Amino acid sequence: MPAYMISQVTVTDQEKFQSYLAQTLPIGAKFGAKPIVLGVQPKTLTGESDGHQMVFVIEFPTMERLEAWHHSDEYKAIVPLREEGSHQHMVAYEAKALPQR
Repeated sequence: MPAYMISQVTVTDQEKFQSYLAQTLPIGAKFGAKPIVLGVQPKTLTGESDGHQMVFVIEFPTMERLEAWHHSDEYKAIVPLREEGSHQHMVAYEAKALPQR
């Protein structure tokens, strides 16, 4: 089953964040990652706003591939750029089929 990494992002240093993006996308591709959505200008429909500026949704072939990417030495090497260039809340979900009507 596919798995999705969803990251809510607030950029704090544009240069470092762009460097992180430029490196993380090719690293993710090695693990089968496909960017699905870059959402900007969030609108809160219910509840409290978390204050993030954008959201990324990345699809991986499986949860195992997503976790392999996240724990890979290549990705770990650029985590400092992520942390210095942004505040992120990252979660992973495995896809499940919805019941048919």
